[in-house]
Amino acid sequence: MKKKILSLLLLLAVVSFTQAQLIWKITGNGIKKPSYLFGTHHLIPIQFLDSIPGLFKAFNESEKVVGEMVLNNIDATEKIQQAAIMPNNLRIDSLLKPADYKLVDTELKSVLKFGLKDVSILNPTMLVTMYELEVYKKLTGFTDDKQSDSYFQLVAVQKDKKVIGLENLDQQIKFLFGSTDYKRQAQILVETVRRKNEMLKDILQLTKLYKTGKIDQLVELSKGKGNITDMTEEEYAIMVDNRNTDWATKLPQIIKESSCFIAVGALHLGGKNGLIKLLQKKGYKVSPL
Repeated sequence: MKKKILSLLLLLAVVSFTQAQLIWKITGNGIKKPSYLFGTHHLIPIQFLDSIPGLFKAFNESEKVVGEMVLNNIDATEKIQQAAIMPNNLRIDSLLKPADYKLVDTELKSVLKFGLKDVSILNPTMLVTMYELEVYKKLTGFTDDKQSDSYFQLVAVQKDKKVIGLENLDQQIKFLFGSTDYKRQAQILVETVRRKNEMLKDILQLTKLYKTGKIDQLVELSKGKGNITDMTEEEYAIMVDNRNTDWATKLPQIIKESSCFIAVGALHLGGKNGLIKLLQKKGYKVSPL
């Protein structure tokens, strides 16, 4: 009886492991060497990578590294700064009601140590990103220099591995700052501040799901509950689904030429429109490593 119970527990452990996974092996469909698909998360410290079995072995065996974009672009900082500024002399005070302006201004001074007057021409999406990151850092002790999503490209350069981007910088900027109008961005900023505790709860839950490899649940939670701060179906399609379709079209030729370590946001892996399903539909065997 004890042996049966032990066998059952081992079986459950294996099933649980294969359903909760961050790194996947791509084989079949005519490719000579396997490639690997890894889901990243920009709020996860590098140290967490040590806890993922087979991750570094897969990276070391791969000849090239593929990311959403090549991160060592020398023009990146300047272009992002330009994209973060609203055009046509538009200012944040023209997008907010007086009461909302005061609410956001007070909170930014408390958290970021500057007010809206100091960043009046900044894109509201940039302000949301800065605010959420700083709140998260204060709660968890996370630091920018320890994030894991850029790690593999940095190591690839050190090891003379070629780095390939699925998108260019201009595309990334358009997705980040150009997918919604400024009025809606301002509304999201106000609601993010107003729902600070719920925002933190959601981020912590997303981080928990990521650490346990539950990528399908990660996708479902990211679609939100109908709040103003949640992506609409159209925004989600632009930010996630359409990009997955584009990447799934580009990847076959890339992995045909070389064994690749593909590191993209975990949100792009799961769900019916995720890279795992899309590559499987193209005839590849995509299985938990």
